[in-house]
Amino acid sequence: MNIVEPILFQSKLSPFTAAICVPGSKFGSVRYGMLEAFIHNVARTALKSGIVPGNIVATYINDTILHTAFVLGLMHAGATTLSLRGPKPVAGITPDVILTDVPGNVVNSGTVLAVDQSWLEGDGAAAPVAPQGSDDDICRIILTSGSTGLPKGIAFSHRMLAARIAHYTYSKGPRFAHCSRLYCDLGIATSPGFRYAMALLSRGGTIFFLGPDPADILQAIDLHKIQGMATSPYSLGEYLKFFEADEAFEVTFDHIICQGAMLSRQLSQRARARLCQNLYCSYGSTETTTVALGPASVLERVPGAVGYVQPGVVVEAIDGSGNVLPPHRDGALRIRTGHMAKGYVGDPETTRAFFRDGYFYSGDIGHLTAEGLLVITGREKTALNVGGDTVSPELVEDIISTFTNVEEAAVFALNDELGIARLFALIVAKSPIEESGLLQHCAQRLPPSCIPTRIIPVDALPRGAQGKLERQRLPEIAAAMVKPA
Repeated sequence: MNIVEPILFQSKLSPFTAAICVPGSKFGSVRYGMLEAFIHNVARTALKSGIVPGNIVATYINDTILHTAFVLGLMHAGATTLSLRGPKPVAGITPDVILTDVPGNVVNSGTVLAVDQSWLEGDGAAAPVAPQGSDDDICRIILTSGSTGLPKGIAFSHRMLAARIAHYTYSKGPRFAHCSRLYCDLGIATSPGFRYAMALLSRGGTIFFLGPDPADILQAIDLHKIQGMATSPYSLGEYLKFFEADEAFEVTFDHIICQGAMLSRQLSQRARARLCQNLYCSYGSTETTTVALGPASVLERVPGAVGYVQPGVVVEAIDGSGNVLPPHRDGALRIRTGHMAKGYVGDPETTRAFFRDGYFYSGDIGHLTAEGLLVITGREKTALNVGGDTVSPELVEDIISTFTNVEEAAVFALNDELGIARLFALIVAKSPIEESGLLQHCAQRLPPSCIPTRIIPVDALPRGAQGKLERQRLPEIAAAMVKPA
């Protein structure tokens, strides 16, 4: 079964029900009947443009509803879709075509097609697609920084995606299973954003995404009586600040699912007090799907706890020799699930490093309790978790070091008063530099999660006898350099 078929089925049952809402955007919202027409029109136009089933089609489209319509239409036509997070293709993955609404910004030596609203226009009749393919045909490649800190592609077949969506009926808790109106601020290009959208649309619900002005979604939460929210700890902290500043603003959430990074005790307690008591933490990855889930009210009592291991999921803590450790003993975590990927697209070397013996080696350090509670205590390598995104400090340091007069840089993360990780950078410069100019330099070359919130000039970076950067000393040096407010 093509993964888009359940959405087209819901479109026939409830053509006037809102399917996708992006308050304040160009389209605003799209009903199921219109979404069905969009899917067919995109599929037909794609086929006329030379795209054929099996092609890898990358999309770099700013408008969320336009982007979603293209992804669904292309998958329905038999193409493999890949949502780019930036204007450059990913190493190891060569798209046959890139579709974008900002063609001048895309860096690619292959075919780049400019797209706009005209691709959605037409009579909405089903396109003459090729004969039904196999359930095991690849329909989607989702990028994940995973354990490497750099973008890698995970390939999904129709069957695999359907299994993961079905898994959501219990893996995200009892309240999500009955949710018909969900706000997800994780974005359609992300793994969870895409899967939340597919889960809601496949059962006839309404998925809400963030528009150009955050104030619009805040109004929509009450206006549309949105039942649930899927977000990251960073974004949860931003919403909390708004609602704490305005006690008169009513919060109507029935539940909130937080994922992508560790939820601190402080943020958990304050969010439950002001936003919603039914706050859940979800732990997993694009490689494995949801691994653990738990109520924040329970998890906040155990430092590092991320949830109870899901049914059918195996999580083991192992020592350096590969021996499985008993409960409460920290070790490297390896995971096996029924919906696990087999590796990274176009990267056999990294695949061999992280997928071994039927397990995915996550790069996390932690343990299990006797009750099946998963506790994360650290990371094996230097990749930083900032706002739910895995950030390679080396990548950010390389970009900073290309700025005029910067000799070297060291990047690290520190938690603010809500326990949310913020990115900092120590720099050694030949002469004083303008911080705003350096930040703009970073913004032009890096995704938002990789842009430091603070630049701190220092005379030298801490290095060991062999010249290796001593990363554990960076927060201490930063604290000494920054004067208390």
